Amino acid sequence: MRFHLVLLASITLALAGLGCSGAETAAGAESQSAAADLASTGEVIDPPFAVRGEAEGLMLTWFDAEGTHVAERRSDVPEAARSEVRVDSPALAPEDRDPDHVLVADLREAGEGGSYVVRRVTRDAFEARARAAREAATVATTASGEIVVFGASWCGACREAEAHLRERGVAFEERDIEADPSARQDMIRRARAAGITPNGIPVIDVRGRVMQGFDPGAIDRAIAETGGVGGPPPSTATAPSGSGVTI
Repeated sequence: MRFHLVLLASITLALAGLGCSGAETAAGAESQSAAADLASTGEVIDPPFAVRGEAEGLMLTWFDAEGTHVAERRSDVPEAARSEVRVDSPALAPEDRDPDHVLVADLREAGEGGSYVVRRVTRDAFEARARAAREAATVATTASGEIVVFGASWCGACREAEAHLRERGVAFEERDIEADPSARQDMIRRARAAGITPNGIPVIDVRGRVMQGFDPGAIDRAIAETGGVGGPPPSTATAPSGSGVTI
């Protein structure tokens, strides 16, 4: 199997558990509504602490398809996730906390006074919204039936994998993790869901079966076992060496 090692430490995200069971259903109509869009639900309030500027000194909890993540400043939250960020202050006294509700800020644009809109929503609603984001991504990946090669323009093993698929008449999508940050995040999400720590490319998703590196035999088996179509391997095809390039 041939692959290129890449440095992904800078994009490894700190995960924080949601603390709720996957067996739980939505906690009433409010949770179901909030799961659709927290930015338009809940009561707008004046929070007991300032939420403005970079929101430094606060704990910011945001979510995406991978789960929940914690940031220390607004600029560390991806733009796509800034509309629904849970905000909390370590300085807030325990007796001033509501165990059943959390504060969710829209950090996209500040108001005239420089502060962001903050809403009071149930804890269940926030957790339901984050859970829905994860489940939607999982369903989309499973149901897509697609073959995706995550790589980079300079990656020789990636080009070999793509050529291998073309030789067999197999349609696939090529995604450059350097040119497209969302492709990089998608690659990490799919790999982790498959129990793989992505430390090299290519990462290839054959209809939900994820593998790292270019292994022609593994690709052919995955295509056949997932009901794919494509021509037989060329008689002259040889397996690539197990060499790789560390950067």
